Amino acid sequence: MEKIEIIKTYYESNMGKGLPEYGILGWESAEAQRLRFEALVSSVNLQGKRLLDVGCGTGNLYEYIREKGINIEYTGVDLLQSMIDIAKSKKLDAEFQCVDIFKNNPFEENSFDIVYSSGIFNLNLGNNKEFLTKAIRLFVSLAKETVAFNLLDIASPDREDPYFYFDPDEVPKIIEKATDKIAKINIVKQYLQNDFTVICHKNPK
Repeated sequence: MEKIEIIKTYYESNMGKGLPEYGILGWESAEAQRLRFEALVSSVNLQGKRLLDVGCGTGNLYEYIREKGINIEYTGVDLLQSMIDIAKSKKLDAEFQCVDIFKNNPFEENSFDIVYSSGIFNLNLGNNKEFLTKAIRLFVSLAKETVAFNLLDIASPDREDPYFYFDPDEVPKIIEKATDKIAKINIVKQYLQNDFTVICHKNPK
């Protein structure tokens, strides 16, 4: 099955189950989703920045950022039109687009200060390390300052078949293979047993 079909099938199935938004997105609880957002948001100065959220789902990350009183220029993209429809229905002060950014990237280089992605690497697609490498290259081309994303941890005590788990020690090597434009990598752990966040700071020009 194609990568895009695996992703669509998983999330469209969740949407048909009457789950809350965090459940549709595959998170085990609202608190787990909040902790992942906190790890992303607390690690980077977002105030006044232009942010691209890849795999934005129903706009929950932007809602969290607003709750924190942080003002940003936000753009969210997602594969699923149904997700984007929900995000747009919230009438948030943000831009949402349905697009496969890996096949049809509508943005120019350095269009954003920061690129975030939460959860898009979780499903086992059969080529997750290659997908992460490709994604990092794209994200780094779009971000002037910082790229940040979260991954499931191979040390998780509750590993499940539909998902892919990364070794935190291997991720810097994947990043180095993908690009030479990263000056510093921070890995944030211990907010959840099964998750870690990677913060990549670009080389200043």
